[in-house]
Amino acid sequence: MNTKVVLLLVIIGMASAMKADAFQSLWSTWKTQYKKVYAASEELVRFGIFIENFEKIHRMNQEHQADGLKFGLNQFSDLTTHEFGTIYASGTLYDSSEKFDTVNISVGDLPESVDWRTKGAVTAVKDQRQCGSCWAFSTVGVLESFYFINNGKLLSFSEQQLVDCNTINHGCSGGIPPLAVKYVANNGLQLESDYPYTAARGTCTFDSTKATKINSGYKIVTRKSAEQLKAALVNSPVSVAVMANQDIFHHYQSGVVTKGCGAILDHAVLAVGYQKVDGVEAFIVKNSWGKYWGQEGYIYIGTDESKNAGYGVCGILGLPTIPTN
Repeated sequence: MNTKVVLLLVIIGMASAMKADAFQSLWSTWKTQYKKVYAASEELVRFGIFIENFEKIHRMNQEHQADGLKFGLNQFSDLTTHEFGTIYASGTLYDSSEKFDTVNISVGDLPESVDWRTKGAVTAVKDQRQCGSCWAFSTVGVLESFYFINNGKLLSFSEQQLVDCNTINHGCSGGIPPLAVKYVANNGLQLESDYPYTAARGTCTFDSTKATKINSGYKIVTRKSAEQLKAALVNSPVSVAVMANQDIFHHYQSGVVTKGCGAILDHAVLAVGYQKVDGVEAFIVKNSWGKYWGQEGYIYIGTDESKNAGYGVCGILGLPTIPTN
């Protein structure tokens, strides 16, 4: 049987709970919202995946109703789980046997909540697009906040410099923030306006005369400890890594993630604080998938360190990195 015919039959079968014309209307609205255009040969395939994701989101919302988690359509709703993970959650390459300088932060009476956004220390959510450069965005995010805390001025620095010039990492094919923070300690970082993002690895055009000195080194906050990560967050935002190639990230809309992901680190993000959400304590995490994903570009991840053999929910306690003076 013709592949297109088979796909049509699948789509018709899945549309039993919703009229096909209503799906078509939703599809058209979604394509307009996210500026999606397909070749004629691909349109039907993407429409079928879109309907599968719609049905999956419906099931997930039912399953997580008691958790307060909500899932919804977003710019990734035309991708399979495998495609989503391959494109957007394969940017952090980390071997737990690697050795880094570690710091144990003195813990006193921790405040009930911390949110560096309210202090003007966090730049707007950015978009890495179809480039596995999350490690660069996480690194730049933590350095932007570090510079603000030390100098009282929030600047937007260049991810593209890291993608092009930090050759110990792998451009759009992944990397890890500690090595990138170390690179910046040695070289400085240009402003985003001087070295704009292209979402592709190019020739390094770094100009040291335009670079800003931000840090002198880095430390890994003691791993497998929610208390240590919270203590670090009292002082500054922290670069962290998570396992994101999961449905729970693919379709996340709001609420606190407390389960549904492991600890194989494949995506670097930025923790900017912690607080209770509907009674559940969570890390406030800035992503680099644009402001239309999640809660205006953010996700809340639970602080329960008992998950994933001590690495925490989605592995968030596995690689917390801070710059140092």
